[in-house]
Amino acid sequence: MGSSKGDVERFFDRSPDLLAIADRRGYFTCLNPEWEAVLGWSRDELMAEPFLNFVHPEDLERTCQEIARATGPSPCTTRYENRLRTRDGVWRWLLWSARWDGTEWSAVAKDITTRKELERHSLHDALTGVANRALATDRLGAAIARLGRNAGAAVALLVDVDDLTTINDTHGHAGGDIVLRAIADRLTERLRAADTVGRFGGDRFLVVAEGLADGGAHGIEAVIERVHGAFSRPIPTRNGLISVTGSVGVAVARDRAMDPEHLIRDADVALRRAKSDGRGHAEVFDAALAEEVRHRLELAAQLRGALQRGELRVVFQPLVTMVDGNAVGCEALLRWDHPDRGELAPGSFLRIAEDDGLIVPIGAWVLEESCRQLAAWRAQGQRDLWVSVNVSARQLGQADFVAVVERALRETGVPPSSICLEVTETAVLRRPDVARRALEALRVLGVRVALDDFGLGYSSLTHLKALPVDVVKVDRSFVADLVDSTQDRAVVEAVLTLANRMGLTVIAEGVETADQDELLREMGCPMVQGYLYGRPVPAADVVLSAAPAAPAAPAAPAAA
Repeated sequence: MGSSKGDVERFFDRSPDLLAIADRRGYFTCLNPEWEAVLGWSRDELMAEPFLNFVHPEDLERTCQEIARATGPSPCTTRYENRLRTRDGVWRWLLWSARWDGTEWSAVAKDITTRKELERHSLHDALTGVANRALATDRLGAAIARLGRNAGAAVALLVDVDDLTTINDTHGHAGGDIVLRAIADRLTERLRAADTVGRFGGDRFLVVAEGLADGGAHGIEAVIERVHGAFSRPIPTRNGLISVTGSVGVAVARDRAMDPEHLIRDADVALRRAKSDGRGHAEVFDAALAEEVRHRLELAAQLRGALQRGELRVVFQPLVTMVDGNAVGCEALLRWDHPDRGELAPGSFLRIAEDDGLIVPIGAWVLEESCRQLAAWRAQGQRDLWVSVNVSARQLGQADFVAVVERALRETGVPPSSICLEVTETAVLRRPDVARRALEALRVLGVRVALDDFGLGYSSLTHLKALPVDVVKVDRSFVADLVDSTQDRAVVEAVLTLANRMGLTVIAEGVETADQDELLREMGCPMVQGYLYGRPVPAADVVLSAAPAAPAAPAAPAAA
């Protein structure tokens, strides 16, 4: 069935699509009314200057490439996307389908701005506006795929905002959000336009850079410096300026065989090493770190069956009063009798156990063993003895942790006041609200709580005031230089004064020399722990004396 000229004109005028004809010079010669509705320009204005004048500068090169391709020796229909400027100065995304017939262009365009905005929201972080994890990882894969065609290396940088949990705790989550947005903006500003900044989740960003040399202005070290520069100035918030540091883990891909997820894992390993050196450090993954990962994976596999094979054991180190030198308690410490490497101290494997979740069953076993040994000592007449047991961040975050403690006490028959659970500031800071609820529940149960490694965290006093704590353990790093460092002496004296006013017991860790012991005695430190008084030994070798009672336990509510 034929169509009249009037039907064609009506279709042209009423089409919801953008219909256009353009000449070889790039000027529109015919446009339907929909153009005016979408862009706001009159058709006369749109036809008065070259079409490319309306195209977004970032889209010009791609648009010209598509036009050249479609007008080549074998003309074809070309499909591409670009942004056109509206009369209001905003940009609308159009999807084009255009064909050159040798004389003029015939084109149909659709307004896809809404779709592009939805795509952007699905691929960008809602808080910071930078790429999300999926998009950043995809960009890393694309950068690796271009290796060989482009000079230089593709690099993944994992950037961790140090102590964001503390910032949230101190300034509220609104303050933490301000910090994350500011760091995202600064990273974007400082890095090259071709680099990708993505929020990897929580307090981490993934930076993707390609075409990097080993040195110079476009080298890997230069990128690391630019990343650190994003943390160089304090961030203004409603509650004042916040100084922030960032740790960086770097992994480099030099060939296309590298998997992006594998590269990110390498960057994560490097980041962990950087954070172990303190805040604000950077580390590049290398052969030594690769060997460390291999060693770690091997040790983790062996640790999984260590408890069942009976390779783990608990040793005890005396907690001594300065008044008479008698042991009033012991700290329970874990040892691993490795079949090939001999006795391993906790520092060799506890981080692996924490990361892999093995610390939960191992920690429960250490608590049960400590309670059983305490029950045996009590049966021998040591009724006032108490045992201190370390608790990890992962244990503290378990929903059934308090129930695990209750079960150990019930099955061994030891009173709650004879158990002291030691938590570090790091464990508390990881999930402060969860930690606080668990510690308060332990307080109701009647269990004593100690804050271990006190003084290492810059917000120690804040947590000492807010948490239900009975004992403070001064970190061994302050005791080690006590004789020679006036600053360390001042710290210990301040802790003793504060704890005395708050009714807390203080234990100084790592006492190894008579000079340290004498200074602590002069300062009025009530309890000490260290090699001077006894090394960690099996329960049968612990020397116990008739000693004063342990520090008073918190009073339990009448209903408890």
